[in-house]
Amino acid sequence: MKPIKVLRKPIKCQKCGKKTVVKILYGMPSPESWERYENGKLIIGGCCITQDSPEWGCTHCQTEYKKKK
Repeated sequence: MKPIKVLRKPIKCQKCGKKTVVKILYGMPSPESWERYENGKLIIGGCCITQDSPEWGCTHCQTEYKKKK
């Protein structure tokens, strides 16, 4: 599924309506990043970043968001 294009980080998810949209971290996570991930405050996105990689995601329904350029 392609990410939804937005002007800025959504306060709440456009699909499920929950306030669970968080930043997606790419690359090697630090211990602090793992803690944030475990607390639902961050999504670990892996090490491969493409032009279409989303910046934010909903931890509840996995909807992804990409900033419009």
